[in-house]
Amino acid sequence: MSRVLLLFSKTDKVRFIGHLDLLRVFQRTVNRASLPVAYSAGFNPHQKLTFAVPLALGMEGRNEAAELELAGAAELTAADIMDRLNAVLPKGLTIHNARFMEENEKTAAALVTAARYEALAQGELTERVRELTARESVIVSKKTKGGVKDIDIRPDIISLEADGDTLRAVLSAGGQRGLKPDLLAGALGVSIYQVTRLNIYKTVNGAFQPLFNKL
Repeated sequence: MSRVLLLFSKTDKVRFIGHLDLLRVFQRTVNRASLPVAYSAGFNPHQKLTFAVPLALGMEGRNEAAELELAGAAELTAADIMDRLNAVLPKGLTIHNARFMEENEKTAAALVTAARYEALAQGELTERVRELTARESVIVSKKTKGGVKDIDIRPDIISLEADGDTLRAVLSAGGQRGLKPDLLAGALGVSIYQVTRLNIYKTVNGAFQPLFNKL
């Protein structure tokens, strides 16, 4: 068994398909690429294919990550796997890089701690961003599995800046503290559109690194 980490982009019209549909597209692509994918055990086996962190419907992703487990890939290089997938992926999905994961490397989903976003906004940005980042707490209502709760999202806003009508932010991601851009926009009192997730990160020795990087 070997695990492969795939770095891909989701752009153009494909950004309007949801997480589960994206999973199905990748599963069909893996089959069409004739890769020796591993399957789970049990009554309803499925491909061992996961995404590091779901991408919201309508949002573009420039450096997304997927983890694929293969049952036998001794004769395949990471470049071979990338080329096979790109040959059959639909327009708007492109694998930019691939690497085999270390045996003791954590899953991609377990490593994610933050994500970088860029969005266009409607509303006065500069002063709102300045006021929000100066606050010690930012209380918002968030829907959780236990119902709607008031939470402080200030610790999840790692960086935030405005440039004209463009909002740029690094927000916590993964785990229980993930902050979505639309919730941040609500706290700012602005509307956002054309949202792009530029990168996803893991934390190494207290610093953020792109998830795809080896330790």
